[in-house]
Amino acid sequence: MRIGLLGGSFNPPHEGHKYISQVVLKTMQLDAVWWLVTPKNPLKSAKDLKPTAARLNLCEKILADEPHILVTNLEEDIGAPYSYETVKAINKHFPHTSFAWITGMDNAHNLHLWQEWQNLLKNMCMIHITRHPPVNLIKNCPTRMLNSQRHVIVDKGGRYKLDSSTTYWLLQKKMMNISSTQIRKRASKSTN
Repeated sequence: MRIGLLGGSFNPPHEGHKYISQVVLKTMQLDAVWWLVTPKNPLKSAKDLKPTAARLNLCEKILADEPHILVTNLEEDIGAPYSYETVKAINKHFPHTSFAWITGMDNAHNLHLWQEWQNLLKNMCMIHITRHPPVNLIKNCPTRMLNSQRHVIVDKGGRYKLDSSTTYWLLQKKMMNISSTQIRKRASKSTN
């Protein structure tokens, strides 16, 4: 099996999450994408964070018509506060499955702030969905400085190997301009 992992708070989940999952499924010819709904993102404030059960429920609703995108509570079940610990546990429990961690460019640019980020890269393939202008965004990304990492720019689909120490940069012409933060801000304004 070839599985993409999209970790996040999903606070709330939105069509952009679904869209990038669909893009990666098709472009990288994956069998499935698992959404890893994190109990708490260590790099974000928990001030407006809805309970995990509520976010899981919202994710399941938005994916009701998507049989290849699954919602999981793995990070809470494992008790892993950091993505690296999640990756170690997943690789241990599914040794014959090829996994890839999926992020947008915001996480690609702050990956060096993640706990054990270099070990994460050594243990899991990364797929970053790029926005325009992709060349400048990719060039200025801190993970590009790692000599141990192989970087592959993907501008057309294929069955690429999901090897650890490999980062794929998916060039996208079309992106959805939406974020969970924007949704929360709009909801806050409408209730005030």
